[in-house]
Amino acid sequence: MFTLHGSPHSQFTYKVALALRLAGESFAFRYVSFQKGMHRTKEFLALSRWGQVPVLEHDGRVLVQSGAILEYLAETIGVFAANDAATRQQIREWLYWDADRLAPPVYGCYGVKLGQQKLLPIAFAPAVAEQYRSRAEAALAVLDANLATCDFLVPDRPTVADIGCYGDVAFARLGGIDTERWLVLSRWAVRIERLPGFAAPFDLLKMADA
Repeated sequence: MFTLHGSPHSQFTYKVALALRLAGESFAFRYVSFQKGMHRTKEFLALSRWGQVPVLEHDGRVLVQSGAILEYLAETIGVFAANDAATRQQIREWLYWDADRLAPPVYGCYGVKLGQQKLLPIAFAPAVAEQYRSRAEAALAVLDANLATCDFLVPDRPTVADIGCYGDVAFARLGGIDTERWLVLSRWAVRIERLPGFAAPFDLLKMADA
């Protein structure tokens, strides 16, 4: 049994939830409210030493960091995994690139949007918001260019590398970025969205079910 601790507003939680959903694995969802300071409680810090989401519990193990969790799921479930060492390395490189280049500015853009909508008590200077947006757009352009000659990041089939990057693309849209301007990336996103079991962020992680 999988238990996923996180937030519907977390692109990192969504990546793990989507991997589980697409693999046909059921999971219990435990909502961690950052506004209520749940990430700073003794109970949560006992699970997540950095006070971050997501956290995945499985068979007595506690796993943190979405990229590492995606690798674990690929190896444990055997779905969206590598067939050989070379492919495994490709997947790992994409997950690390995502964590370095795409995820951080998308996270910033979504935070800006939540502040503008008054869903969080935060505000960003226009120059900071623009920096998040420009960095996110630059990373999306790189993703688009790398998909020009293949259907998926590891060419022959979807892997956890695609699921990880797709989670950020989904939240880039929620953050106000029009991803349709990158035609190749948009076609790739549609291929992910047509996988059996797919669900969008707030359809998959509903607050009412937390």
